[in-house]
Amino acid sequence: MDSSRQLDIANARHTSKLFSLHRILREQGLAWRPNRDTLVAFASYGLVVAGLYTAFQVFTTERVAANFVTFGPVTLAGLGIALPVLYTVLVRRRPLADVGLTARHLLPSLILGLLLGWDTYRNTLATLDFVWSKEVLPLIVMALAVGLFEAIFFRGWLQLRFEEAFGVVPGVVLGALCYSLYHVGYGMDWNEMLFLFGLGLVFAAVFRLTRNVAVLWPFYTPIGGLYTNLTEGLTMPFEATYGFLLTLGLMVAAIVTGILVRRKRMRTEQSPAEVRTRPRRVMQASSD
Repeated sequence: MDSSRQLDIANARHTSKLFSLHRILREQGLAWRPNRDTLVAFASYGLVVAGLYTAFQVFTTERVAANFVTFGPVTLAGLGIALPVLYTVLVRRRPLADVGLTARHLLPSLILGLLLGWDTYRNTLATLDFVWSKEVLPLIVMALAVGLFEAIFFRGWLQLRFEEAFGVVPGVVLGALCYSLYHVGYGMDWNEMLFLFGLGLVFAAVFRLTRNVAVLWPFYTPIGGLYTNLTEGLTMPFEATYGFLLTLGLMVAAIVTGILVRRKRMRTEQSPAEVRTRPRRVMQASSD
């Protein structure tokens, strides 16, 4: 009897220590709750990096069709947007707010994004001596497509999954690290990726303010992307505009599909009790 009581006391102390450790970790912005979603996030990241590497290092820009299809529709729209969106609504059965697509804090996010975008424009694009012409249009549309992909995939998808698994601070750092390292697919060197890690921390912190991708896109991050493309002397034929518009269309289609699937699932998952009581409520209302 005494040994059993001592065992219970030891178990209680052990549980108390675990709760204390959990509280300390939580107060420090740390956690340890990796699950299936964490593994899927890492796996999707590997697929995105592989897709970019295939597009730019295997096919290269010399094989235009293969490069574009792998880069735009497959990697950006398919792996970067459709996979997180459909996994969220079909497998996790969660709203798209879990990937930063929400009406909550939409107006403050747009205003803050506009202010940050204007400040970025004054310090980047406004300093360049170039003419806004139709030759710049494909670069603008590409910056919008890549910006939407990065906002949803790296901030709404990876960062929020990492925060759930490891806490806020590790989630922000790990999301920024993934953002910087994925540029290896573009063929960037380590010095450039170190700069992008710092930039990723900035983007992650800004996103953390509202947890809405509208704080980053369409005003803030695309301006920086366009500036980088122009300063590096990147040029594209005007016809590339149609390809990136197609990519944006596929992204929007994936998001709309996710919204519709979520709404349909919510309707079909109504409890039978609620469905049965609905006619009764209607009858009571009519009798009143």
